[in-house]
Formats: sequence, C-alpha cells, structure tokens
Amino acid sequence: MKPLDTKAEFIRMRAEGKSYRKIAEALHISRSTCSEWEAELKEKIIALKQDQLNDLYEAFFMTKKARIEKLGYTLKRITDALEKADLTEVAPEKLMDYQIKYMEALREEYTGPGEAFKLPDKVELPDIVNAMGDLLNRIREGEITTEQARKEGLLLANLLKAYDLVELQTKLDALEAVLGGRK
Repeated sequence: MKPLDTKAEFIRMRAEGKSYRKIAEALHISRSTCSEWEAELKEKIIALKQDQLNDLYEAFFMTKKARIEKLGYTLKRITDALEKADLTEVAPEKLMDYQIKYMEALREEYTGPGEAFKLPDKVELPDIVNAMGDLLNRIREGEITTEQARKEGLLLANLLKAYDLVELQTKLDALEAVLGGRK
C-alpha cells in the first residue's frame, strides 16, 4: 500500500472510531505514527466523521419519508376498498379496523412544529444558549419544519444580539461612571 493510500485508510479507520492498536496492526505502522498522523490529519478525520453522520441522517430522513409515503398509499387503498365495499355482503369491520390502524400509524409519523423552548420572563445568557441547543436538537430530530427552525433561529439570534447590547451598555455606563469620578 502506498503512503497516501495508507494515510487515506488511516483517516477512514479513525473516522470509524478504530483504536490506534487496531489501525497499527491493520496498516503495519507503529502507534507513534498513528499519533503523529492523528495530529496531522485531524481536520480530514473530523470532516469524514461529519460526512458519515450526514449520510446516516439523510438515510434516516429518507426512510422516514418512505414510511410516510407507504403508509399513505396503503391507507388510500384501504379507504378506496371501503368506499367500494357493499356493506351488506362484506364485513367492513376488518377494513375499518385496518383504516383506523393505518391512520394512527400515519399520524405517528407526522412531525408537526415542535414546541419551542420556554424562556423565562427575565432572560439570561444561559437561557438563550439552552434555547439554541433545544432548537438544534429539534431540528436534528425532525420535529420542526425548516421554516419554523429559520424563524426561531432568527429570533434567538436577535435575542442574543439584544442581550449583548444590554451587557455592553451596562459596561459602558460603569466605565463612564469611573471616568466621570476622576474629573
């Protein structure tokens, strides 16, 4: 294996979370080389890890979308069959039972706008940071729409900016008081 190929394999293995011992054995390099390459290639390892996480997220999202589509398609077929059924000849209880179950399954797959983090009346910096973390988690879990995330993110960014301005004004007032007392 060429050195560049070896380094590429090292990056892949580290991004997968393999230990130096396993990498050293597989690539026939020393653990000290692993340590040196870790420092040298840290950004590439982090980028590959992030790409892998993004791929997993996209796969999950696609799977969720596919489940919703499949549930919706099956529910439509059941509903169509119910509409065509002659209730005097076919026991509709079975189809109605399926309809209810599929409607519930479809409802469970839906993620509407999640409830936003509740801020206290007197907002402090940790409250804003917690609200931003909560927003990030709800985005990652697909609990809110992109539009809702954008709106909440904008509001939180403006709230943080306002908090910074108030803090800056307080410091300026204190500085002016100190300087004013020196005259």
